[in-house]
Amino acid sequence: MLGSQTPLVGVEDVRETSQVEEPNQALKEGDENQLAKDDSPPEAFSRTAFTGYQDCEERRAAYRQGGFHPVYIGEIYNCRYVILRKIGYGRYSTVWLVRDLTEPKGSEHEFRALKVLSAECYNEETPIHEREILIRLRETDKSHAGYKYICHLVDDFEHKGPNGNHVCLVFELMGETLDSFRVWFAKHMLPNVLMRKFTAQLLMALDYVHDCGVIHTDIKPDNIFITYRNHSLIQSYLNDYPEPTQDRKAELYSPLKSQSLAQYYFSMGDPPVNFNLTLGDFGVSSWAEKHLTEYIQPTTLRAPEVLIGAPWDWTTDWWNLGAVILEVFRAVQMFSGKEDQNSPYKLTNHLEEIVDFFGPFPKSLLDLGDQEIVQECFNEDGTVKGSEPLGRPGLISDVYMEDLPQETRELFVDFLHVLMKIDPKDRLPTMEILVHPWIRGKRAD
Repeated sequence: MLGSQTPLVGVEDVRETSQVEEPNQALKEGDENQLAKDDSPPEAFSRTAFTGYQDCEERRAAYRQGGFHPVYIGEIYNCRYVILRKIGYGRYSTVWLVRDLTEPKGSEHEFRALKVLSAECYNEETPIHEREILIRLRETDKSHAGYKYICHLVDDFEHKGPNGNHVCLVFELMGETLDSFRVWFAKHMLPNVLMRKFTAQLLMALDYVHDCGVIHTDIKPDNIFITYRNHSLIQSYLNDYPEPTQDRKAELYSPLKSQSLAQYYFSMGDPPVNFNLTLGDFGVSSWAEKHLTEYIQPTTLRAPEVLIGAPWDWTTDWWNLGAVILEVFRAVQMFSGKEDQNSPYKLTNHLEEIVDFFGPFPKSLLDLGDQEIVQECFNEDGTVKGSEPLGRPGLISDVYMEDLPQETRELFVDFLHVLMKIDPKDRLPTMEILVHPWIRGKRAD
């Protein structure tokens, strides 16, 4: 592990800790040369047209008792944050660009992101786990190599409105999600130099999260953000998206359209290799020593142990990350859980896909799973009952590795196999993953 903390309760048996100041020579601060080496130069940005408005928003019905808080442009929250524009929304919150009145105009910290949670997220009987987790991440170890790759909480407060009491979280301002960032590139696929760099940063971020006794449990493209590079462009954004009109006298609140910052956090001349990312959205994260729920991870990104109801720990994030890497960087899903595009998701289909790529489930893991699921789904040898060869091309094929040289394909696929071990006990600690030849840009022997 990268951090120097003592292992936390419940994870000593599967984690290693060591005091390491630098993950490896290729990743030490100020030395991007190794990561910048690649088989080919980075692809140029290719998106020529972009609409800054999201196609859909939260429903008006969400603004009710216990629901969302009606936010108006120009309002001041906590005597400090001026609402400027709506920049996003989620199942349980809306997100707003705000100006911090305590910061000088033109400073790097003048603009922040304000997340206003729905009132039903928390009540007097429900602890505010997200806030507790974010505070631990902010306060534990700022010297850790992965600390800077976390989207940190700046401030938090509560705001009472017509629909209830709302927890408000203030974050560092991010550019856009990794999911939308890849659209800037040809075929929506990031070049290998960024694939390696971003993966290393995510590994370090998760290492820090795990050292803090937290399991993310929800790693997906929408929860990974590109770091803001040019705050001076915010004024251009505000000029291009004039203040929307809101009727404050209307009986029902009308949700505003989100206005993306996607074009306004970097200059078009910035080399792609200069970008960095952060891991965010810890709204459904869990403590390592006490799980807040057993129902975790996006369905098609769930780790094998989660799918079969076996115990899970911090290593479940590794499997989740591996599936996301392929989806984001190669523009293709590893798993669907469907027989075809028009079929519904089925657990057995998902398990078949896992076995097809990574082999049978080991008996040691099946013995720990929900035996009703195990008996229904698995043969004695760890294969899936009633399954036939899927006939899918291997991970190294053009379907998954288009435009990558053969040697790069082999290294990348080997990296996925290192990260995505079916048995959690076989998954490696961060330090061993970070020295993989694909991450370091080394050629195979």
